[in-house]
Amino acid sequence: MYYELSKREKKIARQCIDKGLDIAYANALNETGIVVQDWYKEKLSTRDAYMKLFKVIKEHDYAIARRYNNLGGSRWLETVAQLYAEEIITEDDIRDFSEETRKVIDLFSS
Repeated sequence: MYYELSKREKKIARQCIDKGLDIAYANALNETGIVVQDWYKEKLSTRDAYMKLFKVIKEHDYAIARRYNNLGGSRWLETVAQLYAEEIITEDDIRDFSEETRKVIDLFSS
């Protein structure tokens, strides 16, 4: 189902997507921070810490790229609905969309 966003709603969608991307980056950094802390505390060898760090970054990078790379305007609403369904963005973040658009988001996210 294709749904056209107005110019105003595209700005809202972009803000939601940017918030989701920022949270994805933060989650990756938090997880890598845990690996580095384990290395500092000598819970991991240097080699194991490096390999685990590389794996964490690679997994997060794959997930981020899959969701956000080459994200054209035709996929913005779908992405917003996914972020909403995963509770990455909240009702507060989508409140400025029109009622009709919020219904479509609810439909996509259920």
